[in-house]
Amino acid sequence: MGEKKLTSRYREQLGDGFTIKIINPRAIIIMGRENELSADQRQDFEVIKRKYRNVIDIITYDELLERLETTLRHWQIHR
Repeated sequence: MGEKKLTSRYREQLGDGFTIKIINPRAIIIMGRENELSADQRQDFEVIKRKYRNVIDIITYDELLERLETTLRHWQIHR
């Protein structure tokens, strides 16, 4: 679906002045928990994340939960 179709379909949920804009969709890999990584593993993980940042988003389950909480807080404030 295109941006216009999605914006039209979800007009009521978006609210006034909001549109859907799709910019360079990427894949997301969700893996592991941050608390299970050693300091060296965290550093390696960050290097890998940065290396492939333009192609794929590599995140942990903890980061996924943080993103979801941030998104929910945003929508609760901007209803």
